[in-house]
Amino acid sequence: MRLRSDPRARLRVVLAEVDGRIARERAHATRTGTTRATGATGATGAPGAPAPRSKAVAFRILFDEHLPRVRRHLSCFLDDRSEVEEIAADVFVVAWKKLQPENPMGITWLIRTADNKLRDAARRDRSKRRAIDALTRGLQETSDALHPLEALALREAIITLSARERQVVVLTYWDELSAGEVAQVLRCSAAAVWTTLTRARAKLRRQLEAKEADA
Repeated sequence: MRLRSDPRARLRVVLAEVDGRIARERAHATRTGTTRATGATGATGAPGAPAPRSKAVAFRILFDEHLPRVRRHLSCFLDDRSEVEEIAADVFVVAWKKLQPENPMGITWLIRTADNKLRDAARRDRSKRRAIDALTRGLQETSDALHPLEALALREAIITLSARERQVVVLTYWDELSAGEVAQVLRCSAAAVWTTLTRARAKLRRQLEAKEADA
């Protein structure tokens, strides 16, 4: 899979701009005796209160805090580290363009954007089977090491899930999101998430139990 241009190069440009802005803001603050907010809350308007957080500062905090989780999410679907880095970079380039410093996006927005990028890439040249291979590895890594036969059984069980069921399983067990957060990513209700997750777990349980019976 190759994106039309290298988003990693675009992200490097964004980060250079962000860090340049932050450096200039710090220099200005030093000269004028003002400070910008670095916590979760902006200015209150009270005398001596910090100035509102700038877009550059807000983005740097967002990037540093959430890049590892976005990479982790993507690595559950992609087995090529370079592809993970490309799409993760593309997600944060989009985040920079859309960022509102007073109301920065959270992890659910970033994961939803990553999923959209994955679907775009999958429509071009990625097969369902390769995605399932990576998903199986991802789920294995969240628990104790599996015997090779157990790993094979898990992979075969995951194949029986629908795309929506696989997505809910990944977001719940791989990304460790709550039902409410999964609902935000998928733009559905928490009840729908629980229904899908229950159905997916039942399918996996039946498949794995059938494998044990055949062993």
